[in-house]
Formats: sequence, C-alpha cells, structure tokens
Amino acid sequence: WYQRRVREAVVSTQSTGSGGINAEYGRDGTPCQTLRTCDCGPETCNAAGMYANQYEDHLMAICPAGKGLAAFIAEGMGGMTAAMMAPKGFYEKAFDITKRYGGVNIMDEVQTGFGRLGTHFWGFEYHGVKPDIITAAKSIGNGFPLAMCITTPEIAEAFANSSLHFNTFGGNAIASAAGHATLKAIDDDGLMENCRVVGNHFLEGYNYLRDKYDNVGDVRGKGLMMAMEFVETKETMKPLPLYKVNAILERAKDLGVLFGKGGIYVNCLRIQPPMCTTIADAEFTIQVLDKVLAELAEGLLDVESFNPNK
Repeated sequence: WYQRRVREAVVSTQSTGSGGINAEYGRDGTPCQTLRTCDCGPETCNAAGMYANQYEDHLMAICPAGKGLAAFIAEGMGGMTAAMMAPKGFYEKAFDITKRYGGVNIMDEVQTGFGRLGTHFWGFEYHGVKPDIITAAKSIGNGFPLAMCITTPEIAEAFANSSLHFNTFGGNAIASAAGHATLKAIDDDGLMENCRVVGNHFLEGYNYLRDKYDNVGDVRGKGLMMAMEFVETKETMKPLPLYKVNAILERAKDLGVLFGKGGIYVNCLRIQPPMCTTIADAEFTIQVLDKVLAELAEGLLDVESFNPNK
C-alpha cells in the first residue's frame, strides 16, 4: 500500500504565516510577537482554519477522486522560510485532512529537532500533533554525517519488505556512536534549556532593534531558531532589495558575525547558532546588528557596490 503511494501526490508546505496573532496569545514561548492585533483566543488562531481550507482546496484539485494523496510533509517551524510559525491549530486540521485523502503525515525535524526550540524537543510537539513519519539529520550527528527516520511499525514493515531502497552505510556503528554521544551531550549540558534562555535574550534584543530601525519589519523565532526581516519601511513593508541585504551580511561578517539569509523574498536573516551559544555571544551579535543597521539608516553603509544594476 505504501509502495503504491510513492507514485502519487505529495504535498509540502512552502511557508506558513504567523496568522492574525497578537502579543498576548500569538507566538507561544517567545518574547517576539507581531505588531498587529486580532481577535484570536489563547488556544486557537482564526487563520488556522483558512490555511486548512486552502490545503483541502489544493487536494481537491490534485486528488479529485478524494484519494491518491501519498503524504503531507511540513516543518515544526519554517527553515528556509526564516522561522515562519504556523498558526495554532493548523497542523491538527491539516493532519486530519491528510488522513481523509489517504495520506501519511511527515514532519521534517532537521532544523527544529533535538531541543533547538527551547521548550520542546521536537517541533511537532509544540503543535500538539503526532506524525506518522519523523525525519531528522545534521544536528543529530553534530557534524558527523548522520540522518534518521522514525515511523510506525506498519510503515516500517512495508518499507523493509520493499526493494526501493538500499544504503551501504545505514546504521553503521561509528555513525550510531556519534549520534548517541550527541544526544548525551544535549542532555548532560542542558542545551535545550540553554536554547530557551539564550534564545529569549537574542529575541529581546531583536525586539529592541525592530523598535529602533524602520528597516526591520519583523523579528520572530523560538529558542535558537530565529529570523529578522528587512523591509524598505515599516509603512510599506516592502521587502528590502537583495543587494541591500547582501551589503548588511557582508558588513556584519567584517565585524565578526556570519548570518544566513532566507525567506520567500530572501530579505531575512536566518539565525540558528549552535545550541551551546552563550549570552555573551547574543550580546555581541545584537551590538553588531545595531551598528550595521545604524550605518544603513544613516546612509553610511556601502550598498551600491552590491547593486547588480549599477
């Protein structure tokens, strides 16, 4: 049954918005809230139902017979979409829809797993759902090449009885030892709690920068999975052009901090430092961003040398 599904439709999330959420109820467990207000309650978000309806509308187009869906795959918090957080209740609704169309629910925990969010070991736990399949990699080996897949006995048996996959190095002793040592360090060093404490310090600093600079449109995140969005102005919320974002990144690099970038318009800093990052590291990062954003606001940052149209 699961083998046949491989040839059929798989739906993944590109990004999920923050919903119409306010500072009191919106993004649980984080000091970074949206600047807008709404009438959502403490346990639900009005946007969740609208996103779920869009998901089902999509399925009705690609699976008109009400079946044929292989899987729905998503992240506990958007990675390349720069820490976008799904509205409360969306995944619960989406998982139910997936089952009605005959699919399985997959959560990609490559970036959100192993305690990075600070309050939950897995991103799906934050959303209160139970996926059929969990995938994870990268941080599980702390630099050693290692990945994993966790699933139900039924799905695992169907996979094991197929001839669709072969892995020469799967489950080797060295990789397993590296993964075990990493998990032990996460527990022994209290890294999930460190993500919560240091992450909140980062995010409070980002709130300060958002209030101070017109080019910072949104700051968001949970634990040590964070993002800062750059815009032309808060009034327009138009994404800052990529060449200006690149100028910010290069200046920050010269001052000692490396950032990644992402988001649909590639106008966001993706900020996911090591889980052992300290308060001192956070303070230094905030100071560097403060300096670079001040230079941008005062016209002192050389952005035109990055302009491809110049």
